[in-house]
Amino acid sequence: MSSAAQPLLERRRTKWDVVFGVLSVVVGGVMLGHVALASLVSVLFLGWTLIVGGVVVFLSAITTWDEPGHWWAIIAGGLLTVLGLGFVRNPGASLLVLTLLAGSLLIVGGIVRLVAAFQPGAPRIILIVNGAATLLLGLLVFFQWPVSALWYLGMVLGVQLILDGLTTAISGRVRLVETAPADAPVT
Repeated sequence: MSSAAQPLLERRRTKWDVVFGVLSVVVGGVMLGHVALASLVSVLFLGWTLIVGGVVVFLSAITTWDEPGHWWAIIAGGLLTVLGLGFVRNPGASLLVLTLLAGSLLIVGGIVRLVAAFQPGAPRIILIVNGAATLLLGLLVFFQWPVSALWYLGMVLGVQLILDGLTTAISGRVRLVETAPADAPVT
């Protein structure tokens, strides 16, 4: 038996988890009802997040001038800020680019899963189903582009909010209670 500590996790559900979960489901449903607007808002939100993050990284690099690598942080902060400004100034083009990127990642991910399915010892059926579905979703994004830019991001965010909301409302949260010795039972 080892005396090394390991985290002790506790799953709880409070009324606030239920409230947050229900609100997430409602917001997700609204997003699915207005996928084009949700897509546009998500690009603007991402743009402003990049701007704020870039400025914080830039200012942090300036305040830690004596630290090694501050030049890389200054460059990264500047690039993040410029990228965010591009998203905010031209959300339509940004939406098109993000949709193409997402479609490309889906296609590559689907192909990788299909190839992995035929490796020795791989869980073949689940990888084939997952790979085929992922590849088809990526092709759907590409074949309907640029129209897919109007619905793809909003749809993904809406579905994700609904799934996360249901999970939170039903299951609650898992939190670290304390660390316990490795030989202690985990609840």
